[in-house]
Amino acid sequence: MITLAVSLSRVHNKSFLEMLKNIPDLSWTPGVSQYFLDESIQLSKSQRVNQFAQKTRYVGAPPSSFSWLIEKPECLKVSDKQSCSGADGAFSSVGAFSDNRCISGKDSSCVAYSEQYMLSCESAHSGCNGISMVSSQNFLKETGVPTDKCVSFRSGTGKNFKCPTVCDDGLKLNLIKSSSYQDVCSGEQSIMIALTKGTVQTTIDLYTDFFFYIEGIYKNVAGTYQNTEHVTFVGYGEENGTKYWVVRNSWGTSWGENGYFRIVRGVNECEIELQCYLVVV
Repeated sequence: MITLAVSLSRVHNKSFLEMLKNIPDLSWTPGVSQYFLDESIQLSKSQRVNQFAQKTRYVGAPPSSFSWLIEKPECLKVSDKQSCSGADGAFSSVGAFSDNRCISGKDSSCVAYSEQYMLSCESAHSGCNGISMVSSQNFLKETGVPTDKCVSFRSGTGKNFKCPTVCDDGLKLNLIKSSSYQDVCSGEQSIMIALTKGTVQTTIDLYTDFFFYIEGIYKNVAGTYQNTEHVTFVGYGEENGTKYWVVRNSWGTSWGENGYFRIVRGVNECEIELQCYLVVV
């Protein structure tokens, strides 16, 4: 994934916002979030990478609704990649790794693992310039990451750093690996069942209107394709007859529904059901 910083002008476009507000029966609320009022924030200009792993299909009867925000909220946290525009690949994969170690009991509480270590040490990519899902999952499996306490996030300004050989405090690195990963995007049911096992890294194609999302169940209604963002499925449900996924972003808690968004489920909206990875810890 190649990532370039782009202007915030698209989220400060008043005429586009007014057009969205006048669309009848819109299932989500448009506006300009607090996150985008910070002019230092840089948005990524990323293209989807066609790099796939073998599909895994889960079958069975999943519950009608499920969310780790309800089941184990203490295991989830929202991060902010700030102006490290291509860090979403690291945040979504390492975040799911952290979630699932807590959910599975491998960690007795939520432990933050180091996105910075992946950004600095994954050799095929270059820090804030981005990383693909398969590469991020391979890195977790083959190399592993230390805790965020050991190597903390420093690339929020967009600067890349060399791969560290010791922790920030000079102590020895202790790298924790995943066991494996599975591409569970083999249909709506497969994703639903996979989500009962842990959170799932995915991507979404973003259109202009997504940058005006405040709350509700998102569906693309206007604008052109802008970029692809790595995000994380954390649950699913239904509201007033509309099925949705619950998804975590890496734009901090001042964006969306406390850092999360909902998006229509079962129709591969914005390619969000195309490719997604369950991190097996």
